[in-house]
Amino acid sequence: MSSQLIRILLVLGAASTLNTGRASEAPADPLAGAFFPPELIVMAHAEIGLTPAQRDALQARLQKTQPRSDELRQQLGKETAALSQLARQDKVDEVQVVAQLDRVLDVERELKHLQIGLLAGIKNLLTPDQLARLREFQKGGGGPIADEMRRRLSNKVAQVEAGAHAWEANGRDTSEIALAMQERVKPLLDAGKPIEAEAELDRLLQKLAPDSK
Repeated sequence: MSSQLIRILLVLGAASTLNTGRASEAPADPLAGAFFPPELIVMAHAEIGLTPAQRDALQARLQKTQPRSDELRQQLGKETAALSQLARQDKVDEVQVVAQLDRVLDVERELKHLQIGLLAGIKNLLTPDQLARLREFQKGGGGPIADEMRRRLSNKVAQVEAGAHAWEANGRDTSEIALAMQERVKPLLDAGKPIEAEAELDRLLQKLAPDSK
């Protein structure tokens, strides 16, 4: 994969993540503005003075929650599809439709509980000053955060490229680096997981460090 294409994929994936965060703050949401998307906190980590201990705690919470969240999302998709199939029949079985609706709502409820619990826990990790700074970023529509996110990701991709070139100059095979960018970093960004994606970039940079073997 070319370096230019990698940069485009990273920026598009990151922009998609930021848009997802904005959508969760729609005025119709009674909790709008009460919590902050984890992606926003990570993107603004330098600006709000996020400490290494806070970042580790944030990532630990995400890693603990993510497997169950993914499982519930898959289950919700299946239950919703089943509800749609029942409702689209020419002759609708009312009992079956209502029972299936209950299953959909049960999954949605558990998923919402998981999400709100995660957001509340993450909010409690932050200081009042950090929360105030995040609110200021939100007022501006997230523009500064998006710019900082693109800059940081672009810089790390450039560092990966430089490290790969150094490997090539020493006769080392760089195919595993390109594969990692394609199969690990890009899918994480596409899935709206910039924390994990940036962690993968950091691991690649560590692997490419001159003193690594």
